[in-house]
Amino acid sequence: MSRFSSLLLSCIIVFLGAIHSPAQAQSRNNWLSSYDFTQRYANREKGRWSLSDWLALKDRNRQMDMWLSMNAPSPFEFMIGGSYASYQTDLHDNTEQKSYTSYSGELAAYAQLVGLSAEYEHNTAENLTDLAGQFNLRVFGNSIQNSSLVLSYGLRTRDQSTPTATKISQQYGQAELQLYIFKYFGLTGKYRYFLPTTNADLGDLNSDLTEYGAFIDFKALRIFGAYYKESQKSKLAPAITDTLVERSGIKSGIKIFF
Repeated sequence: MSRFSSLLLSCIIVFLGAIHSPAQAQSRNNWLSSYDFTQRYANREKGRWSLSDWLALKDRNRQMDMWLSMNAPSPFEFMIGGSYASYQTDLHDNTEQKSYTSYSGELAAYAQLVGLSAEYEHNTAENLTDLAGQFNLRVFGNSIQNSSLVLSYGLRTRDQSTPTATKISQQYGQAELQLYIFKYFGLTGKYRYFLPTTNADLGDLNSDLTEYGAFIDFKALRIFGAYYKESQKSKLAPAITDTLVERSGIKSGIKIFF
């Protein structure tokens, strides 16, 4: 029994010596040194959420929004313009065409993609006055001084003194294209279709307007010229054929954008 006990004690001593050998101790020390507790703490700190950090971020975002609102460009755009027209009126009744002149003005205001505009023409030569207002929707382009396509719907009222005193109110739809060829030079085109209406003095009316031209920009000032043609067909019973009146000529003027 004593020999067995001595053998068992010897095995235990050898086993404990192997565990506490220098090689095993060195291996444990290497593992402990490779396990970076500081790095783990830093990673946990980065992902930590706190109420004070959230309040600070919210205040910083509010200050940034305030700065952007103060320095962002205004969404509102305005235009004022005036023009002079030299044109001829053709009655299509084998009479000589007559030449006239006329003056007109226009205003426009936009808020980003939508806008309102008004036009006024006072024609003393033919004793007529036009007043039009329209709603505009810019479907292409980001400003009134950029390439754009604008669709409009409006109403024009014409007070006419000759050949008979009459007042004509016509709704219309319009498409207007503005295309910059170079940075300060571009082309324009416009087509306006007046919805058919009936007038007590002129009968059934059908009208349209076509206009195209070019312009040059000098910063906020634009100088433009355009050719235009307006056609008006009317038929008053018991007449069989339509009466056609066409006005065509050159329009030139300036526009100021701000």
